[in-house]
Amino acid sequence: MSRQRLSLLLLASLATACGGPAEEPTSESELATREDAVTIPARGSASTLDFGNWNIEWFGSTSNGPTNESLQLSNARDVIKGADLDIWGLEEVVSTTSFNNLKSQLTGYAGFLANDATVTNGSAYYSSSEQKVGILYKTSVASLVSARVILTSYDSDFAGRPPLEAKLRVSLNGHTEDIVVIVWHAKAYDDSTSWQRRYNASRALKSYLDSTYPATKVMVFGDWNDDVDTSITSGKASPYKNFVDDPADYSFPTKALSDARIATTASYPDAIDHQLVTNELKASYVSGSVQAYRVDSYISNYSNTTSDHFPVLSRYNW
Repeated sequence: MSRQRLSLLLLASLATACGGPAEEPTSESELATREDAVTIPARGSASTLDFGNWNIEWFGSTSNGPTNESLQLSNARDVIKGADLDIWGLEEVVSTTSFNNLKSQLTGYAGFLANDATVTNGSAYYSSSEQKVGILYKTSVASLVSARVILTSYDSDFAGRPPLEAKLRVSLNGHTEDIVVIVWHAKAYDDSTSWQRRYNASRALKSYLDSTYPATKVMVFGDWNDDVDTSITSGKASPYKNFVDDPADYSFPTKALSDARIATTASYPDAIDHQLVTNELKASYVSGSVQAYRVDSYISNYSNTTSDHFPVLSRYNW
């Protein structure tokens, strides 16, 4: 008999002799999945409409991204629950089961992925095994009016991830109004072909917004995979320059991150996770509220256990 096994038996005997039940020792596998909750300071406000977008790197995938799925899920739960925002746009959610488990642990939130049955065109463009965009929202603040996948004719320019659009009815501070939120996950990489596809997608988005929502409060948020001051592709202007050059109608609150050289990922110096708003919503922006939330200050080994992106947050008066 090994010395370790003998010690465990002696401990069990001692527990029985003292009147307590003999318990089986905790296995190493049980220890590996037992995770303590992480405390994330709140960034939302009860009187403002608070938005967050977050790429949760291959969330729920057993073959890509963080390898401990239960730890990634618990960390994601703690970030969203702790930050206490009203509306989230999520990217790179692979497992519907993991998303539903996450949602079930977020009291007061509802949400869905792009392939959900409630999303028009969703299942035609998003499969159960690929990266999906999704939305979470506080039911005390918002309710779902409609949801659909848009710009599907540009599916290739989005690397097979066309945007998810939702119309939400927001009730806050005694005022009820519909807004449109669009979760965006652009083509990745800094080669010229990828830049061109982001450029094409940006032109398509602006044409769509100009014609469809000329006087509506719209938030487009997510992983834009490029910056808005200058491109990550050497020698190229930002593929989103068409929006930057139209300040009367559109604004990137997150350009403040670009101008301050604040990264939104753990590995690269650029801000590539952004929020675009129409001028109707820009008028309510709480000055200085945008931030790349460095939750890696609270989560150990964050970039390996949780995500290679940081959440990006902003607040609006309502």
